[in-house]
This record gives sequence, C-alpha cells and structure tokens, in this order.
Amino acid sequence: MGRVMIAGTSDGCGKTAVACAVMQILKNKGIEVNSFKCGPDCLDPVFDESIIGIKAYNIDSYMMDKNTIRYLINEHKAEITVIDGIKGYYDGINFTGKAGTHEISVFTKTPTILVMDCTGMTTSAGAVIKGFTKFRNNMIRGVIFNRLDPKTYPKLQKLCAAMRIRCYGYIPKMKSVVMENKHLSLITDLEIDSLKEKMQSFAEQAEKTLDIDGIIELAKSARELKYRPMNIPYVGKARIAVSYDKAFCLYYRDNIDLLKKMGAEVVLFSPMQDEKLPDGIDGLILCGGYPEVYASELSKNEPMLRSIKTAVDSGLPTIAECAGFMYLHESMYDITGVPYDMAGVIQGSCYNSDVPVKNGYIELVSNTANLLLKRGGRFRTYEYHVYESTNPGSTFTVNKGEDTWKAINSSPTLYAGFPHLHFYTNPKMAERFMRCCVK
Repeated sequence: MGRVMIAGTSDGCGKTAVACAVMQILKNKGIEVNSFKCGPDCLDPVFDESIIGIKAYNIDSYMMDKNTIRYLINEHKAEITVIDGIKGYYDGINFTGKAGTHEISVFTKTPTILVMDCTGMTTSAGAVIKGFTKFRNNMIRGVIFNRLDPKTYPKLQKLCAAMRIRCYGYIPKMKSVVMENKHLSLITDLEIDSLKEKMQSFAEQAEKTLDIDGIIELAKSARELKYRPMNIPYVGKARIAVSYDKAFCLYYRDNIDLLKKMGAEVVLFSPMQDEKLPDGIDGLILCGGYPEVYASELSKNEPMLRSIKTAVDSGLPTIAECAGFMYLHESMYDITGVPYDMAGVIQGSCYNSDVPVKNGYIELVSNTANLLLKRGGRFRTYEYHVYESTNPGSTFTVNKGEDTWKAINSSPTLYAGFPHLHFYTNPKMAERFMRCCVK
C-alpha cells in the first residue's frame, strides 16, 4: 500500500490540478487509488468522487490529532493513496505551521512532490527548490513543474540533478483545459459529462510529460504508519436520512462511514425532488451545499418542506449544517436577492452578505446539553460562508483567537448552524447523535 503527497509552493500554483491528473492516470491504469484532501475543504473530495470516480476523504491537523490522521489513512487503504496539500507547503495558521501541508506530511511520513508554477521563471526555479528543501526538515522528495515551456524542461532537469532533487515531469500550459474552475462547475451540476471529458483530456496530456512510473515508485516507498486503533462502539440500529442532490452536495464521507460503524442504515434523499422524507427514519442530516442557487426549486417543493418541518418539530434527531441550517429558516434570499419560503423550523431569514461573514478555524464550546454534546463539550472545525442569518443561535460559544461570539440553534434533538461537523474531531458527537436516533 503506497501513498504520495502532492504539495505546492503557494496557493494557486496548480497542485490540486496536478493531483487530479495523477489520480486519473493511476485509475486509468487499473490501480486502486483514493485521495485525502489536507484541510477542511469538502469541494475537492466531492470533485474526486464525482468526476474521477474514486473515494475521497479529508484529514486536518487542526480538527484531528496525529493518531486520528494516521488511523484514517490506514482505515481507508488503497493500492496508492494520493494526499492533496493545502496552500503553500509550509503555510499554516498565523505562521505557526499548524494545520498546514508540511505538518501533515511529517505526521504521516508521506514522501512529497512539490508543484511549482513556472510562469515567467527559469533559473530562479532553482532558488525556489533549494529554499523549500533546506528551509526545515521535510518530506520533499521531488518536484513537478507546472505551466512550463517544454523547451525549458531539460535545463531544469540538469539544475535539479545538481541539487540532488528528482524531477517527476512537468505540465505545459494548457488553454483548452482549465481545472482551476472546477468548483464553479460543481455548483452547476455534479455530473457534467463535459467536465469528465476535460479531466480525461487533461490526464492524457499530463501522462505524456509526467514520470508516472517514478511517482508510483515513490508512493511505494512510503513507510507503514503506526497508530493506536480507535474504539468505535456499536450503538444500535437506526435509519438515518441524509440529504443529497444539487443543492445539498457537500459532506464528509468519514461522517457517514462512522455512523454506519455505529449501526446506522443511511438512506439518501433529495429535498429538491422527493415529496417527503424516507419512511421509517430515526434521524436526519441536512448537509452543506448551495441552496441559495436552487432556492426557487426548494421553495416550490412544499410537500417536502412540510414533511421536514413536521419531523423536526416532532423531535426527530436532526443535524443541519450550513446549507441545511439555511434551509430550516422561515425564508432565504437566493443569489439574485429574491426571498423564498423555506421549512420554517427556525424563525428568521438567511441573506447574502457578499463577503465571507466568518472565515477560518474555530472551536465551539457548548453552553447547554444538546443533541451532540454535554454542557461544556467542545469541538473544532472551520467556518466559511457568505450568507448570514438573522437568527444564528446562541447555544454555543465560538472561539477564534481572542474573538468570541455566540452561535448554533440546538436542543436535545437538534443541531443547526453554519459550522460543519467532522465527527473525528470528537467522535462522542456521533455516538451521542446515534444514541438519540436509536432511542
């Protein structure tokens, strides 16, 4: 079982596009491959699953400790695991390196390939490589040059050989394939055939200039990870409905897998197209996504809105994260500023503020006993949204550095708020939720 990390010199250097190309090439070769995205971003794993067709997960060294990260990588073994970095290789929280790609590469002892954007650069590439490889102890074992003039590559190979760093190929400038815009495409449709075709075209071109055999060899050199097994209790049988469609498409796969280990039967449903919740359910999860894009369609589906309001008001254990939280309001403004009626569980409205309202890592402390935690319980997560609520809630205290504020609408049967949940930051949340569902 091998693994390799694709890291970058900076955000926007093309590391994720390169990682996607490598994963698609490996899959085309019949190799079992999966991916882990460093950091809290749900979008890249959704892309890997929907467009490349592989299983994808998140690991985050702010939300998870070292043992949990190692456990999850071992839990989801594949022939080759590709770990996609975040930001620049050494970038972390406030210059600390915490929650950065470098920290995770060291935690997991994963051989790393550095991706460089070579636009407007020749000999200076050597200085960048030397800086990254000598700055601190690291796992960098090679480099891939992105957006490179092919005529320049032989000279860069000689330059790298002199510094004893291996080249794993390059990606030329490609005007016909713009992988950097994949997130916008996901908003429109998770299964756009043209996006899959672009991914295949990009991978076919990349295979001609990347040292895939060398990347496979490097991945196979990764050391076996040692970790303490995590005790996941079996709680009991419970049928849990999870929203999934164009409006609700962002989730952490590990959350679903963890609930299944505890005894859950997970059934997917569409708030946009289905007329009511699935029959015989014991719990409900409304996940993240883009309800503001589909506000009109969601509002027109009145039978589903009534079904959800009746269920939640009746005490059905419910987790509503970000998009799900917005959906539970009395009304929501769409991206053009038009208000639409929603489920009406939470009094108030959600509206577009045009700029990120909250952005960054946070820790939440529960002020009351609720669906997920006892009073004083806490979990870490990341918050990013441009929508705001007239009723954000006050049952949790949010801490971000020296700043604090109140958030979350919760009760013994409800968690509803903008912050997403990754259960592996505090597995007791999943257990408490499951016990409520079983009951």
